[in-house]
Amino acid sequence: MKPLNPIHRSHFHPLLGVAELVAFDLETTGLRPKQEEITQIAAVRLGGMRMEIEESFTTYVNPGKPIPKPIQKLTRVRDAHVANAPSPVEALQSFSDFVGTSTLFGHDIYRFDFRFIRKHVSEDPKLTRTVRFIDTMDIFEILWPDFSRLRNSLDDIAERLSAGLSSIRRHDAVGDANLLANVFQRIQDHPNLEKLSSKVPVHEAQLPKIAVPQKKRAPFQGVRPSFDLARNRARD
Repeated sequence: MKPLNPIHRSHFHPLLGVAELVAFDLETTGLRPKQEEITQIAAVRLGGMRMEIEESFTTYVNPGKPIPKPIQKLTRVRDAHVANAPSPVEALQSFSDFVGTSTLFGHDIYRFDFRFIRKHVSEDPKLTRTVRFIDTMDIFEILWPDFSRLRNSLDDIAERLSAGLSSIRRHDAVGDANLLANVFQRIQDHPNLEKLSSKVPVHEAQLPKIAVPQKKRAPFQGVRPSFDLARNRARD
């Protein structure tokens, strides 16, 4: 895998809450990107001074192959859910349109999610664009260097940050995206956030060029709930 370019901009770093961010997660038919495919994409947008959840995105994805029974049991994504779903290329286009100019945030996405995404992104630079992303693994290896990488699972991280793990359905793209959003909000309260932000790299990856112009969102007024699990929970 070609290394991604880190960008260090501590004066404009998303961990400091000065940029719009999209937390996202994929579900797949298995763990090997060369042989397996995406079955679900979910994302939530955080913004404003308090980095609160503003809107969400979710879609099933037709992997073009049956989903193994153990994976169906784990993720609760069934063959019936994906039968009439968009293809990976179509789903990633919609995802890219939703992301817009936001910075992406996810768990181990450098090594896992973007390897699945890269397969379906054109190599033609006229059809692609560069997006920035932050990987939780970079953050938590700085926060807890004494912990084994194997213990830096999303479950471990959420538990250490008291991020509401017990109330969220895991191994579901919508639940995991919401959990990531909650994890990010907890990080915003870290006492050494500014120092932490200066050490965490912002990587780059490619997504399809935006096809649908983003709608202009109304200025934020009032107080939004910071975490609305019930509204964003996936349905079988």
